[in-house]
Amino acid sequence: MQNTVNIKTLSEQDTIDAGRAIGKVLRPGDMITLLGDLGCGKTRLAKGIISEALGIKVDEVISPSFTLVNRYEGSLTIDHADLYRVGRDALEELGLMEVLELQGVLLIEWASDEEPVSESELRVFFFSDENDNYRLLELNYLVSGAWDERFPDSLKNRSIKCQTQER
Repeated sequence: MQNTVNIKTLSEQDTIDAGRAIGKVLRPGDMITLLGDLGCGKTRLAKGIISEALGIKVDEVISPSFTLVNRYEGSLTIDHADLYRVGRDALEELGLMEVLELQGVLLIEWASDEEPVSESELRVFFFSDENDNYRLLELNYLVSGAWDERFPDSLKNRSIKCQTQER
């Protein structure tokens, strides 16, 4: 059974701020998969997650589009992967699942919408309105997982407009 949290963002900065809210509650062994069309905000969310979790500037987080995987190390080890060109089969080929076994965090852009591969997986689906005036981020996680207890009350079970914070 799945739980869902919906977040409505109105700008790129809002999407980064939503990522920061997730980054605050990351734990070793977490997996975050981002699913959505080209240009929908996956990298912006990833920038917020990684920068908040590791206390680095948003601009230090870059898209792994051409490198496939970028590793960030600090209080956590976060592997940020982009599977656009290679597909989900690359999880095993690139040894990405080992990150979870070693208690790192795995964040994947262009993940598959197949069944979750981990109990600790947070799946984020991106939707936008016809005029691209907002993004709806639908966060799904297993009821048996630990995400529900970690989400701040401001993110649980309702759409919000994220408050912009400067870092």
